[in-house]
Amino acid sequence: MKIVFVCSGNTCRSPMAEYLFRDIVKKLNLSNIEVTSAGIFTYEGREPSYLSVKVMIERGIDISSHRSRKLTFDLIKEASLIYTMTKDQLFVLGEMYPEFKNKILTLGEEDIEDPFGLDIEKYREVRDKIEKAITKIVENLKERVVR
Repeated sequence: MKIVFVCSGNTCRSPMAEYLFRDIVKKLNLSNIEVTSAGIFTYEGREPSYLSVKVMIERGIDISSHRSRKLTFDLIKEASLIYTMTKDQLFVLGEMYPEFKNKILTLGEEDIEDPFGLDIEKYREVRDKIEKAITKIVENLKERVVR
């Protein structure tokens, strides 16, 4: 199973989601799950935002080695599930890749807004929303993956 988290720039939200997901899956000793992240409107190789790194270190997770990558057709095609941060991103991907609409979902019940350029409290709020949504996803996936 391959999970892809998507946001705009792949420097804040989707890397936090990717690394939080990895951490939870590792702690639960779940195997056969691959996870990555990408941005719809990004350049390859950008570092994660400083505040994303900082709030993730507060959780004991180092994302400083992450580098942004652009969402591609091949990545969408290979993915089992794709999670966007907003309903707008869900709509955009559905329009761009209508043949894969059935595996593109939003991460949370409400949009997870981009914290870029905002203060550390907003980054913490975003991290916590992502973590809560990922915990629900992992609970649902536990039944489908081999331990």
